[in-house]
Amino acid sequence: MAGVALACVASNAQASFLDTDFWCRTYGCAVVHDGQNYDIYDNYLFASNSCCVPVGGQMIDFYVRAENTNVTGQIGGNGAINPNDGQGFMFGISQDGANISQSAFDDGDGFLDASDSFGAFSLNPNTDILLDGPGRSYSHSFFISSRGTRFSLRALASINNATGDFANTLQLGDIKLTPSVSESGNDGGFQYGSRANTSNIQIVSGVDDLGDLTGIPTQIMNFGRRQGIRQRNGDIDEQTIRLDFLYEMPAYDFSMGTGSLNVDVAFDFYRED
Repeated sequence: MAGVALACVASNAQASFLDTDFWCRTYGCAVVHDGQNYDIYDNYLFASNSCCVPVGGQMIDFYVRAENTNVTGQIGGNGAINPNDGQGFMFGISQDGANISQSAFDDGDGFLDASDSFGAFSLNPNTDILLDGPGRSYSHSFFISSRGTRFSLRALASINNATGDFANTLQLGDIKLTPSVSESGNDGGFQYGSRANTSNIQIVSGVDDLGDLTGIPTQIMNFGRRQGIRQRNGDIDEQTIRLDFLYEMPAYDFSMGTGSLNVDVAFDFYRED
């Protein structure tokens, strides 16, 4: 779902791509928006000039110019909040094993590094460490609309470049996943949802962590309204809704050791009946 941003959508348009494009109006399509640009996923098979992607088949990305997912509520971000070498998760000191009683003095980057420090703290039999700050959870989002088709969102997760102890102590099944739908609102100035229909959208049960997204692309959401999410003519932002994905790291203790890992989640869209 990632690509290079090439152009911006005009904010004062009276009709969107969904309203005017022949192929979308005739055969159905989905549009993914990052708040600045959009990708198009078609049912029509342009390579063979024929109709159409079979039911259960992957929709065709006609062109891709949106960026990566955004940090929820922060349009313009690309979701890539990554530590530099020598930086790690923030953690705090717990005196009861459940609640953080003292956090590191962070230098402002949100990751633990040599510029951070702790004040003095006491030790007792229950003293432990807990993950703290933005390293524990992230919420990433993108916007979506459609016309004239039922479709599903599927995802495939993988771990790349695991190093140190984390290659053995952290697995995809340890990272929780909670998808949700925001029907309308304002995200960093991007006003969405006023001309969208959210009926018959289903979050698939049984997808609880990234371990459920391995092997083959797995359904996360079904969009069952044949007319699509678009409700009527308007700007593309008005016709979109926001999909949110909350990722939560597991509780950490020193027995898990040290290391690093990159987790990739690839989203794609499939035609459904």
